[in-house]
Amino acid sequence: MKKVVKLSLILLITVFMMGSVYAALSCEISAKASKTEVNKNEEFSVDFNIANIQSQRGVISLGATLEYDKDSLELVKMEGKNGWETPAEGASYNQSNGKIAITRGGVGKDDEIVFTATFKPKEASKENVMVTLKNITVADGTAPAKIKLAYQTITIKEGTPNPMPQPPEDDNNNNNNNNTTDNNTNTDGNINIIGNTSTVNGNKNNTNKNVTTNTVNKNAMNKGNLPKAGDTTTMIFVILILMIALVAGIFFIKIKIINKEIDKQ
Repeated sequence: MKKVVKLSLILLITVFMMGSVYAALSCEISAKASKTEVNKNEEFSVDFNIANIQSQRGVISLGATLEYDKDSLELVKMEGKNGWETPAEGASYNQSNGKIAITRGGVGKDDEIVFTATFKPKEASKENVMVTLKNITVADGTAPAKIKLAYQTITIKEGTPNPMPQPPEDDNNNNNNNNTTDNNTNTDGNINIIGNTSTVNGNKNNTNKNVTTNTVNKNAMNKGNLPKAGDTTTMIFVILILMIALVAGIFFIKIKIINKEIDKQ
């Protein structure tokens, strides 16, 4: 009977500890324009919305890449909404590569506008253009999550006729893939890393493989993406397991001492 009680207590402690582990973060990001058909030199805005947030904490930061046809559109301004930071050039926005890294005044779980971007078509604009937010990464204070890109198409009246552009490929889809780009014979066993490309020379099959990888930098100006979740999630999981084992061990020892005291009586 005592063993059953001990095991039951240990099981309850384990379930309680595991219940405190936060579920994987998920949400949706969408883009919606104030107008989908505009005249040349007529300003329009695109709202980037967050919805269906699945997190016990709530979202507190967002990193992404803003893309648009710079030959056709001029970015007039951006404005953070609902407690979100305004993407500012030289601080949380890099115009040259479109990287954005912004935070919220506090964690949020509501469906809301994150920020609004205002554009104006140029005189020599194309007829069909697209505004895209891609490489989206959100975080709630635990492991960050990668979110599907969001885009909005715009028709500019009297613009130069062109096919409707297709949504760009989201780099997030390739973060965990190894893409072989070239094969050459070599007998070295060295690994050379330059920028975002690492060249692996295998000495077993005498084959060079250029494997594309995505690196992460915390500099908000130059890198808008937030850190990847893989290594951090694994480390947190291991630490939680060790903590659970430690707490269970302590309770087991205490219960054993109590049982001895009871037996003495």
